Amino acid sequence: MTARRLVVAMPKGGSGKTATSVAFAWGLQRAGRRVLVVDLDSQGNATAALGVDAQPGAYGVLEFLLRPELTFAPQHVCEGLDVVPACPWAVGVDLEVQRANQLTGPVAVQEALDRVEDRYEFILCDCAPSMGPVTYNALAAGPILAPVETTRLAVSVLPELGRVVQQLRRGVAPRADVLAYLPTRFVEEQTESREALRALEGLVGDRALRTRIPLATAIARSLAEGVPLYDARYRPSKGPPAYLAALDELLPMLEASHG
Repeated sequence: MTARRLVVAMPKGGSGKTATSVAFAWGLQRAGRRVLVVDLDSQGNATAALGVDAQPGAYGVLEFLLRPELTFAPQHVCEGLDVVPACPWAVGVDLEVQRANQLTGPVAVQEALDRVEDRYEFILCDCAPSMGPVTYNALAAGPILAPVETTRLAVSVLPELGRVVQQLRRGVAPRADVLAYLPTRFVEEQTESREALRALEGLVGDRALRTRIPLATAIARSLAEGVPLYDARYRPSKGPPAYLAALDELLPMLEASHG
């Protein structure tokens, strides 16, 4: 059985991409699934949030994408969960991927995932907020989940993501698509959040997940502390059950797209 892939991407910082990637990874792991996280953001936030301190010279995204002759050597987080760490020290990853694109098209991420997909049940790619070459390659590699902060500014960025996906569909990735949009940092009491949610639903219809991820201190603490969101210390928060509900809502959609 080949892995279900999910590319978590949104061309705006602060949308909850890393929080979503890591929360889903922990949620799948605690359900007994074999999971790989690929940290495609040079800031390395997903790597750090998973408790991994990647060192210069270690196997990371650069080797994963561009050195297929090397033995696949992800960092082991815990039973059932691995991560290919970001390479903050390797400033040329985007440049090298761009050069490769000139010869092959945007297939670096796709081909890297193909090489390891039989080892896992789920592969989650955490993307940078910029639409650089690595992110562009990732969008061609699997179904896309777009976390959208519930502000009008964040919703206004959605057409940019749509234009890139359409470009890919016309070229090397005819099946490229945004599988779903996840409302994040939602505050029911704030008019801004409610209006942004309505605008999102108006733009994307039923591809907006019904689950809304609340603005919750526990989510930020979990990332900063490198502790799973589902740890007992965060149990009073609304964040953990919201992410589990979002995962439950998304999995049937991901399964259908895989078929």
